[in-house]
Amino acid sequence: MRIWFSAIAAATLCLGVYACASALPNVDLNADGPAPPPPILGAFEDDPPVTSVTEWTERRAPLLRAALIERAYGALPPARPARVLAKAPITLKQPQALIEQWSVAVSDGEDPMRFNLALVLPRDTKAPVPIVVIQNFCGNRAAFPDRPDAIAGPLTPTFGGCDNAWMDPLIETIFGRHIAVPPYDSILARGYGLAMFYAGDVVADDSAIAPGQLQQLGAGGAIGAWAWLYSRAIDVLEADPRIDAERIAIWGHSRNGKSALLAAALDPRIAAVIAHQSGRGGAALNASDAGESRTKMMESYPHWFPPLYADADGADGFDQHHMLALIAPRPVLLGNGRRDAWADPVGAYRAAQAADPAFELFGVRGFAQETMTGFEPAAELSYYMRSGLHGVTSADWRAFLAFLDAHLKSQISRVEQAEVAP
Repeated sequence: MRIWFSAIAAATLCLGVYACASALPNVDLNADGPAPPPPILGAFEDDPPVTSVTEWTERRAPLLRAALIERAYGALPPARPARVLAKAPITLKQPQALIEQWSVAVSDGEDPMRFNLALVLPRDTKAPVPIVVIQNFCGNRAAFPDRPDAIAGPLTPTFGGCDNAWMDPLIETIFGRHIAVPPYDSILARGYGLAMFYAGDVVADDSAIAPGQLQQLGAGGAIGAWAWLYSRAIDVLEADPRIDAERIAIWGHSRNGKSALLAAALDPRIAAVIAHQSGRGGAALNASDAGESRTKMMESYPHWFPPLYADADGADGFDQHHMLALIAPRPVLLGNGRRDAWADPVGAYRAAQAADPAFELFGVRGFAQETMTGFEPAAELSYYMRSGLHGVTSADWRAFLAFLDAHLKSQISRVEQAEVAP
């Protein structure tokens, strides 16, 4: 009786919340406005304009990476390679998949800071496979709802709804079918593997717990620490011969989209990045006055950024288009929802426009879209807009896979190169 009551209550709440959320207005698709100063290849403080790839990589990029740390995200933890403490196979309901659970340490000592990583690979692959690294919100158990008992639970607290199965219909109704569970069949059928982990295992998304963990790591903010953890996952994944180390993409939604963009800007091993609805502190310009403000974000999530970020309004000639430009010429996809005004899709579109010259400097296509709805997955700097709210849907994953196919499948793995070499 209690189960039925919970199900009915959840369904009723779903309908009410969805009706209210669906009433949110669509974002205006007019992205006109002044470009954020200065031009991306123009003078940056005392550094003269950039006219070549060499000047960008040797002179401008180091200045911009330092600015990311000093003006927005705070210090990142010192460089230290991660290591695998244990691996174990997992049997689930995906017969076409080989699934393993890893425990990954990111610090030294008898009780190191660590995270649990779930690796999902196509079972019948013959060559190293491209892989998508995903940071999730609830830990890996939520990503395998058919066998949560077989998967290690999160090491720090998560959102309360993560541990309540009766809330799944509500969460999926609001945030989309794939907010916690990726479409494994579609991803594996296209030849990609997945590596999933909860960055909160190391730094919790909790303003009471995170400060001590950040101090222990030597990080200035959680977004920076989570970006650093993408790189620590790559440390262990690239050492696995089943994985093509030259075709490792990273994926993040919402706050994890912020950390994914920062990780790609700082780690050249990342072959492509998908940042879905990353908002302020991600792809959206700080100088934009739409969506969530920096002040509101810092009030709600004071552990995400160091205090200086509240003043990062873009008026000092540094903004999020600089972070996008640092990823050039590697492919970037910025995902957005038409009713997700809080994430400021217009600010992300204008940031992509402003970052485009850095991509063109490298001789790639860069940002080729003339409208916010003109998705071009083959462009190196691509922007995707779908109808609806803040979340992850089947339509999103169709766009993500089209983008990955356009870029990662055009690269030939090292094993395949050896097989076709004369």
